[in-house]
Amino acid sequence: MSKQQIVERFFAISNHDFCPWANRYVAWLREPLGWFAVAALAAGLIGALVAPQGWLVCAVVLVVMVLGMVWPWLAMRGMEAQVSFNRRRCHELDEVTVILDVTNRWPWPVWGLLVERGFFCSTGHDQEPAATALSRVAGWSNSRFEFTYQPPRRGVFPHEPPVLATGFPFGIWHAVRSISVTEQLIAWPRTTSLRSLPMLPGNRLSAMGSCVDRAGNDGDIMAARPYIRGDSLRRVHWVHTARRDTLIVCERQTAARRRILVVLDQNAFSSNETAWDWSLRVVASLCREFHSHACELTYELNGERRFVSPGIAGLHRLFDRLAAFQPGVQSNRTAARTEADAMDRLTILVTSAKRWQSLAGHDDRRLQRADLRAVVLDEGASGAGAMRERAWIALALAGEPSRQLQQQWERQCHDDWAK
Repeated sequence: MSKQQIVERFFAISNHDFCPWANRYVAWLREPLGWFAVAALAAGLIGALVAPQGWLVCAVVLVVMVLGMVWPWLAMRGMEAQVSFNRRRCHELDEVTVILDVTNRWPWPVWGLLVERGFFCSTGHDQEPAATALSRVAGWSNSRFEFTYQPPRRGVFPHEPPVLATGFPFGIWHAVRSISVTEQLIAWPRTTSLRSLPMLPGNRLSAMGSCVDRAGNDGDIMAARPYIRGDSLRRVHWVHTARRDTLIVCERQTAARRRILVVLDQNAFSSNETAWDWSLRVVASLCREFHSHACELTYELNGERRFVSPGIAGLHRLFDRLAAFQPGVQSNRTAARTEADAMDRLTILVTSAKRWQSLAGHDDRRLQRADLRAVVLDEGASGAGAMRERAWIALALAGEPSRQLQQQWERQCHDDWAK
């Protein structure tokens, strides 16, 4: 056993709770006020049994306890606070200005104010600050404080009602008062910039979409043909008309939209929040790219499918759902279900390595019939060989998933157009 393992084992033993049943009886000793009560009791016993000077110590401790509880409580009775943000939406780790308006109705100033809860949450083993300290608030005043906040992960902030707290002057007891929130901040999953698109020969004619080699009024010129009554004179090819001594018009492409379905497998990740966050970032990146190319986009979260309407408002509604997404109850339903119109739709499944290996083994025939492409996220230290089998894109969370997605996406799109 190495030295590091011995140290880790020692810390694990020293921090282990050997008597969890006794926590409710000794919980009050975790607060400073509990130790002050013990000190007052001990001083009182000394004054009664040993020396009268113990009563003086007991009185001093009791005065400190009363003052340390009454002062914060009284200060909070005259305080009101309201929090707002300089914008409604942002991405993860974007800088947002938090505006805190504090009203003090007392004629004396208040010190030692803290903003707690709602903003700071720890992910994994990262230790985040528990509060934000404020400077002095003058008496009979309306004070405004601004501080920069970076949402550590997606979500709706504040994720719980924030409070204004103070323990001044001794910090043995904290009085709190709730802070009203005018409008919540929605932190979207951060996206990866994807600059290409796989070849999507859609079959649904539309005014918007990718151009295909069918006769229409959009796109590039495919060929030339004789004039038909009703053709626009703008499409007349005058060089060929002069050569053949008859009207020749240009045949152009038409616009068609391919149906895209992006599915987040609800059975992929059990309780791994990091894996869930990365899967949502992948979904957000894919949807943004397809939406920017006017595809008919549908997404599925927790077994519920929704259509993304054209325009920026539809994309914003999708990102709002991704920000507030919570994994639902796991289902035995196959994630890669095929339907009657599956051949006219590209389905992209975002799942885990273990889940994809299971799906590829049990539903091999159904996966071959449908146009299904899998984006597989490996939670292990390195990408396994079984994970990459028949997977369109394979990402190892231990590395840099964002760069991996960008590189593999570009390569797959290049291979699509090179076929």
